[in-house]
Amino acid sequence: MHSEFTGLIRLLNGEEIIGKVLVCEHENGFVIETPFSVEETILETPAGELVKVDLRPWAKFSKEEIFFIEKEKTVTVYEADSRIEKIYERTLRKYLFQEETSKLDLTQEMGFKTKIKDARKALEDLFNKS
Repeated sequence: MHSEFTGLIRLLNGEEIIGKVLVCEHENGFVIETPFSVEETILETPAGELVKVDLRPWAKFSKEEIFFIEKEKTVTVYEADSRIEKIYERTLRKYLFQEETSKLDLTQEMGFKTKIKDARKALEDLFNKS
């Protein structure tokens, strides 16, 4: 049975990669599409430890987007949870389409009301009236 899922593969060298994974039982391995290496950094915050996750292209200089990994080279394969899957999908869009997903245009509902020059004038007028 072949079914594709967003999954993570931990390799024997300790590296962990995420991508669209297809189990190939007859070929004794896994096909992974657009893989990214998973890098974790633990940050100390006043509220406790926080784990920062960065995804980097796994084969940075390859023209290929699909790779075969032999089962013998892996420690484990597992399905991604919803949190890392969202990070992967966002990173994939950014990587493939050069989308900048973290930038938002401010609207009045978000707090953007006026330009600084106009706000300064309004505040000065208010101050001068009192």
